[in-house]
Amino acid sequence: MRILLAAPTFGVYGGIEVFVMTLAGWLRQHTQHEVKVCFKVIAGRTVTPQLEQRCDELGLSYAFVRRGSFDLLARIRWADLVHSNTCSPDIALLAKAARRPLVLTIHNWFRGKRGLRNRVWYLCNRAADWRTYNSQFVLRTWEPDGPCSGSELIPTVSQLPTVQAPIAERRGFLFISRLIENKGLDFLLKAYETADLDRARWPLSIAGDGPLASWARQYVTERGLSTVHLLGFLEESDKARRMAAAKWLVAPANTREDMGLTPIEARSVAVPSIVTRDGGLPEAAGESALLCEPGSVADLARALEIAARMPADEYEHRARVSRDSLRSYLRPLSVYPEIYERVVARAHTPRPDVPSR
Repeated sequence: MRILLAAPTFGVYGGIEVFVMTLAGWLRQHTQHEVKVCFKVIAGRTVTPQLEQRCDELGLSYAFVRRGSFDLLARIRWADLVHSNTCSPDIALLAKAARRPLVLTIHNWFRGKRGLRNRVWYLCNRAADWRTYNSQFVLRTWEPDGPCSGSELIPTVSQLPTVQAPIAERRGFLFISRLIENKGLDFLLKAYETADLDRARWPLSIAGDGPLASWARQYVTERGLSTVHLLGFLEESDKARRMAAAKWLVAPANTREDMGLTPIEARSVAVPSIVTRDGGLPEAAGESALLCEPGSVADLARALEIAARMPADEYEHRARVSRDSLRSYLRPLSVYPEIYERVVARAHTPRPDVPSR
């Protein structure tokens, strides 16, 4: 089977891009399917060297195309099945026009049916032959009355880190994200500054790059926060090492976060999280997480204090539960070729003749 994995991209190496490349690599290694990756670059954006380099390192057959382009149509026509990581009308409608079975992975919550754009995206969602959602939160926004036939929950993940650090060697808090609005960076810095804790024993590391990087550097310098370490963009190996060495991951978004990949990655190495009650973050962080209100500096500071004062036996229990409960939350990548084969078989099954009246 020829499978086209299509996804939108802002040109950066982010969560959707990581998932698509991970799935493509797994399919190439474990199946006989022929796989191509097609990233549709958002208008006004350019592709960063990090994203192209990562695609090259994995040896993928990939292309960057523009919205509604002939290149996009040509790749859809090549495929026996299109797996799109968006309800984008150009991908969905071109797939249907070319009579290609369409599988959708929905990463983003539905903004409602008001407005032409939202209604069109909703229709493209319903036109798919199969739909997977990356969190219960996202699923409920699209299908509030319960999953439709051909819809299911499959959290989207990358290659999860596996190397763990001994609990006695772990230190401090870790924040990993694109440094953009609503990811909670500003709230975290203010909460960390005001929290009643020993900052020398509880340093805060911030990994990532983005528009707020210069603001963060200025804030840290002006406030003299010597225990806040701005790490910039981290390669995957360094990111995994830093995550395993942290005592807590902190993900304080205030944006109706769709899923929350970093809490899942942290759980895989038995590092519990502090997250806001925001979108899909609580389910991604699991039952061992500490929760606080989105946008509340005081509540986040309280959670940091609780984490810093937590007895060793309680922390060890939370760390163990965070890892062990992940097994029942995630599903193996082998579920995707099973979906593809089911969808293609159904598409090729002749419909029974309808008797004339």
